[in-house]
Amino acid sequence: MKRTNILFALLLSTLFLAVSCAVTPDEDSDDGYDHMMKAWMRLNYPSVQPYGSGGAYILQMDKGSGPAIKDTAFIRAHYTKRSLDGSISETNVKELAGQLGTYSVSSCFDGNTWQLGKGYLPDALEEVIYTMNSGGSASIAVPLSVSEHEYAIYDAFSITPEISNYVYDLTIDTVLNDIYAYQESAMRTWFQTHYAISDTLVEHLYFKKLEEKSGENDSIPEGNSIKVRYIGRLMSGQVFDTNIEDTAKFYRIWNGSGSYSGLEISFYKKDDSEFEKNNSVVTGFGKAIQQMNYGETAVTLFGSKLGYGAAGSNPSIPEYSPLFFWIYIEPEE
Repeated sequence: MKRTNILFALLLSTLFLAVSCAVTPDEDSDDGYDHMMKAWMRLNYPSVQPYGSGGAYILQMDKGSGPAIKDTAFIRAHYTKRSLDGSISETNVKELAGQLGTYSVSSCFDGNTWQLGKGYLPDALEEVIYTMNSGGSASIAVPLSVSEHEYAIYDAFSITPEISNYVYDLTIDTVLNDIYAYQESAMRTWFQTHYAISDTLVEHLYFKKLEEKSGENDSIPEGNSIKVRYIGRLMSGQVFDTNIEDTAKFYRIWNGSGSYSGLEISFYKKDDSEFEKNNSVVTGFGKAIQQMNYGETAVTLFGSKLGYGAAGSNPSIPEYSPLFFWIYIEPEE
């Protein structure tokens, strides 16, 4: 009996020493996360090897049958980003956001637009995307060590440190080789359909007065302060901003701490530099206001070059988004 106890104690000691002396990776290091990813892959996808030179893993792919993705193409995509345990940290899929309780009417779920080959996304992820076509979908596991730089896929132009291994479920909605030509064609068709105008007021901007005032006291003197009411929409119809309280409540974007008074603008019609110096509004919105008089109502649609550009305004306005505004200038007090 005693011999058995001694042998058992020796066995326990041996096992304890073996475990204690084993090399345990620092889980806060890239090496540690690589070990975690490889173990997860062996358990769930034992036959899948890292793809290409980047080191990402293709877990599932339907390449799609649409146009191929070129080196510097723009892609419009929906995605979900999840940890290896299945928990979701980001998504721009409306239905899924609703299920997760993260859906907000002030956020856009029309998809995000990214230009490839510019360093906005990790090379390992882009290397897989280049093998796809429009309409394709894939699940891609990306180890932390090959993320290569700080980024957030929802807002590819921000700087957010990646902190773990992730799996990306991507669907390529559209491939756009010339984003600005695409915008111009879409805007021309949209404005012609809704307002029977197909010519731009200035490059990349469509404009129409719905209510005109031409009286002697309606014109606005240079340098005057005016108050502007507006409703801002994406071309999909989604309202992203307004300073009209009833409208904000109707579209469920009302904010109790927001201001619902007229936007104060220093009016300069003849001097663009003075207008820009004295007002903090996007260029397209400003150019539309410069065409107006007191008491007038107008609509304008302009491209992303005159709006929020390549970065958009997260989370309401995606990258490369044309913007539509209904505008009313309050009468002079």
